[in-house]
Amino acid sequence: MLLPPLEKTALAGIQRQFAADAPHAIIQPSPGDLLEGRIDNCHADRLQPGSDRRGDLFELLTTRNGSIEPIVHVYQVWAAPGSIRGWVYHARQTDRLCFTDGSFQVALCDLRPESPTAGAIASLVVGASTPVRLTIPPLVAHVVRNIGTERAAFVNMPTAVYNHDAPDKYRLPFDSELIPFRW
Repeated sequence: MLLPPLEKTALAGIQRQFAADAPHAIIQPSPGDLLEGRIDNCHADRLQPGSDRRGDLFELLTTRNGSIEPIVHVYQVWAAPGSIRGWVYHARQTDRLCFTDGSFQVALCDLRPESPTAGAIASLVVGASTPVRLTIPPLVAHVVRNIGTERAAFVNMPTAVYNHDAPDKYRLPFDSELIPFRW
């Protein structure tokens, strides 16, 4: 439904009726990394909600605690129950996956021959019960499975824009024998 615009002369009066937000406590990140160094330069940082009577707010990425690579591309994935996405890796970009909804199992495999954790495989369960921002550098393969019974979403904020003409994305079937991870 399209409504007629408000009268310009009334806008200042409407603006004055709004109340400024009171200061809020900063949402403190949880200490520690859920991956605990199992894969070099991969991090699973717990996300803490700012909650009130209306619900929860998650700060997915902020410069408040230090510099970050710029946000250049953001997308949300809705995953059907039982669906599996991956294995996939990127040669140049870092993925920053945020899980605050549903229930997902994520597996990682370090494909970097020079990495101190080369060949390591790690798995996490994340989502509504364990909200996480998962940072995955280039050449770390990953797979995501919705282990819940409902459709659920996660957000990715990769460090590079998706290039449709030359995607920085390399795939392997999730059940490949090349990576010895099984659900």
